[in-house]
Amino acid sequence: MIPTIKIICMIVCPLIALVVLGIAYYKIHKRSSKLETGLPGALGYGFLGYLWQYLIFSFLAVCLMTLVPKGVSGIAKVGVSFGLTFLGTAFTIAALYWGIYLTNEKKRSIYRSAVVGIGFSLGKVAIDLVMTYFYSAYASIRINSGQVGTETDYVKSVQSTTIFSMLEGTYKCILMFIVIMAVTLIMAKYYEERKVHHAWITGAIIYEITMLMNQLTNLIQSGTFQKDYRTGCTYDYGSDLWYHRMALV
Repeated sequence: MIPTIKIICMIVCPLIALVVLGIAYYKIHKRSSKLETGLPGALGYGFLGYLWQYLIFSFLAVCLMTLVPKGVSGIAKVGVSFGLTFLGTAFTIAALYWGIYLTNEKKRSIYRSAVVGIGFSLGKVAIDLVMTYFYSAYASIRINSGQVGTETDYVKSVQSTTIFSMLEGTYKCILMFIVIMAVTLIMAKYYEERKVHHAWITGAIIYEITMLMNQLTNLIQSGTFQKDYRTGCTYDYGSDLWYHRMALV
């Protein structure tokens, strides 16, 4: 049985992240409503930017991981992990710049560029929190009603999930939203000054340093937690819910 409080947490945690993004968008819209009319489009560009870079990166990451021989040393695994952070950073910066470029084609605006960062973060929250946690809540209800067996990997993952891990995962994703907003604003400033190379390089350096710090923290910690090095989200179950959820379909 999955405790009711845990199911409620699976629903509330994504909503908290969505509220944070909603407040950020409202603040920008309130301040710039008399000057800007393209904020919804900028939000859409950011969201789509996250989706295409996520899909391409995920495909390439899986292909690269299949090339790693089984039984390789721990150092080799660490090298592959760090290599993927560089690849992930490249796609993230490309997606952000894509959104900034499209939303500023006719008129450059720091407000629209900022909303691109919110849209990008919305895509991250939608995939990393909303889809995963909401489906987990749905699966938990099915488990409690006896519609699903208790021996599958997915069920074991749900059962071993702690409220603390979900709250920490939400907190980490909100922190990543702040990082993404900072990177987006810095890139937008350089873009307005027509310093394209500065926008790419500075954004990549700041984002990559953040990812490397997260990765190092992951390596220092014990094996209790499993982290997503791209989202900063933390889970304490042996198998990621996202990869086992189709077992219940």
